[in-house]
Amino acid sequence: MKKRITLTIDEDCIRAAKEYAKREGKSVSQLLEEYFAKYGEPIEPLRKDDLPPLTRSLTGILKGSDPKDYRAEYRKHLEEKYR
Repeated sequence: MKKRITLTIDEDCIRAAKEYAKREGKSVSQLLEEYFAKYGEPIEPLRKDDLPPLTRSLTGILKGSDPKDYRAEYRKHLEEKYR
């Protein structure tokens, strides 16, 4: 079942997409449909073994820290620095 969507895209990008679609003998809709069919599939999460050595060595170093609390930590750092 086909449905319509509305996209907001820069005019130059639209012009380039239409020119490309014409050269390929397709519509812009067909190009987007093919793109999303190919690249829109879920990505499998990376396993630690798949990571480069440096990235693998850095994984988990922030365990236990609260990512939401970074502003309070930074504020505390600035207060101590500029006393």
